[in-house]
Amino acid sequence: MAEAQEKPIDIFISFKSADVELAKTLYAYLRSKGLSVFLSSETLPQLGSSDYRKAIDKALDECRHMIVVSSKVEYLNSSWVEAEWGFYIGEKRAGRKKGNILTVVTDDIEIKDLPASLRYYQVIFYNKENFDQIAAYTGKDYEDPQYKPKPVSFFKSKKILPVVLILIAGAAIWYYINEKNKPFDITVFAEKEKALQLNADYPAFENGLLNLYIGNKEDNRTILANQPVTFQQVPASFLNQKAAVKMNSPYWKLTADSIIISKLPVHLSLIPNGTLATIYGNIKDVQGQPVADCLISVDTDTVINASAAGLFKIILPYHMQKSQYKIVVGKENYQSQRLDYFPGSGNIDIIMKKTK
Repeated sequence: MAEAQEKPIDIFISFKSADVELAKTLYAYLRSKGLSVFLSSETLPQLGSSDYRKAIDKALDECRHMIVVSSKVEYLNSSWVEAEWGFYIGEKRAGRKKGNILTVVTDDIEIKDLPASLRYYQVIFYNKENFDQIAAYTGKDYEDPQYKPKPVSFFKSKKILPVVLILIAGAAIWYYINEKNKPFDITVFAEKEKALQLNADYPAFENGLLNLYIGNKEDNRTILANQPVTFQQVPASFLNQKAAVKMNSPYWKLTADSIIISKLPVHLSLIPNGTLATIYGNIKDVQGQPVADCLISVDTDTVINASAAGLFKIILPYHMQKSQYKIVVGKENYQSQRLDYFPGSGNIDIIMKKTK
């Protein structure tokens, strides 16, 4: 068991639990070829780790290649599966991964329906006759003789060398020009501003609709907490240019209204959007007449006075904002009123009764 844990991981298999049998069959085949394979349902029990998340993260970080197995398109977009292949592609684009990523799908999935980031790489249909091809793409850096191509002598005479060098130089120039003008993807994260101090009861960021405006084109994605979204096929001409961005989310907003387009991940800072900041209303007696100069306390630590017309309004700072407030209203010769206030509920009417 210790040897299996220390052995470098050749392949990480990502799958939805509903596809576990498909993944296990492929796992067994690749293991039979002498490859080290990580499959959570098989490998984690062998490791004996109680912290499965850490074990999975370690395997993702160390694996050379990734295989994504799926029988339905929606499985590829499930949170954990997308997070795994999204991490691998991000590492590959950053140059920290040199291996291959393969998407292995059943026959009833059409390649055009796959996420664009996966379509960009190799897609193979799940068929046992294709398992040899899958193994060839994920061999041990082609060190295994079974996958290592046979050496071929390209030069029979010295006369061919100048021609070959010219062809290589031309191919290198073509590759440089093609890569420079090749569309690219933008990966975006949304995170709470690090220096922000909030009330423990302020609602956490869960999701939002993120809009990105590049040139005259608007594109939008649903962004989740601690998960990236990708805007695909951005024209190379927009690299390092400014693009407008906005987000619609309950309780949260972006600190900036634009980003610089980059091939590196973009991190957007979030702050409260003010929907929980304002408390306002009016105070009347039982006859409907305004009660002036009442003392109003919010959560016992903020005290304000109502106006002569019985009106009050307060805008709370970030560190006090939350989804519910306790309000106490008092005035001499009147019974105190205690009530809950829910931001967003609008103007609140408070009726004060005189003491006898």
